[in-house]
Formats: sequence, C-alpha cells, structure tokens
Amino acid sequence: MKIVIPQDLFSAIKNKHLLLDTNVFIDTSVHFNDFFNFISKLKGQNITLVTIDLVKIEFLKGAPTIQKYKEKNELIEKIIDYTIPITSDINNNVFESIKKYELYGKALSETDLFLGACLMKYKKDLFLLTRDTTDFPLNIFELVSVVNMIYTKGIHSYGVYKAK
Repeated sequence: MKIVIPQDLFSAIKNKHLLLDTNVFIDTSVHFNDFFNFISKLKGQNITLVTIDLVKIEFLKGAPTIQKYKEKNELIEKIIDYTIPITSDINNNVFESIKKYELYGKALSETDLFLGACLMKYKKDLFLLTRDTTDFPLNIFELVSVVNMIYTKGIHSYGVYKAK
C-alpha cells in the first residue's frame, strides 16, 4: 500500500485538530504499518488527533472476543490524543445540520451527523478525515484536501473537510 499525501495538506492543518472517522480506525487495523506511518507524520506536524465516542462505539461494536475488543480499544488509544465531549452546542448543531442536509440527510448515520456538528462548533481549528466522502456535501462542508491510499486492488480516497 502507498499513501499519497498532497503537499499542501500539512500546511492546511498544521497546529490544528484532525477528527478521525470510524473508517480510519478500520483501515489502520487492517494496514497498521502504513497508516501508523501516516499518523506519525500528522503528529510530527503538531496535528492533534481526536475522535468522538460515537466513532469509538462504531469501531468497537461487534468485536468477536473480549481480546479483540481490547486490541481495538488499544489501537484507538495509540492513535488519538483526545476525545471530544458531546456538549449541548454540538447537539444543537446536529439539529441545524439536519435542516441543511434536508432529504439527503435521511440516510446519514447519527455518527456522521455528530462529526459534522463537531466541525460546525470548532470551525477554525477542527478538520475531519473520512473515507465517507459522500456524507459531507460541499454545500455544507469545504473539502480541504484528498489523501489517496493505493492498494493492490484499487484506491481509497479520504477527504479532509472543515465546516464552511
């Protein structure tokens, strides 16, 4: 696997916070060395890696054994620096984003709504890394950069978003 990182990515998010979606943890668990190198580069640019409890729940649920659950939880703890608490402001932003998404939001997961609500609350300093690029429409969010993961069987593209 090869990770193609645009040169402007680090300058755009240096000294900021990067919110990680569930798929980042899933892909890190499958391709640990490659992703961990990418994560190390992010941290080397003073980028704080964060997530929310809903992402942790999505990643941890369905673990087939207690041992696998512990391994997944340890992976989260190795990667993130901080878990963003869900405040009343973020809850209010969820309802505001539902209005903005309109009919398109019907199929969205609650986790994606809360990720977007966090971006809305921390507009200046928070960015999102996700492979679910269709869940963050450009009329609500700004696509700052695209990171490509090249596999033997194809490419996964991750969007880096911020709130408008």
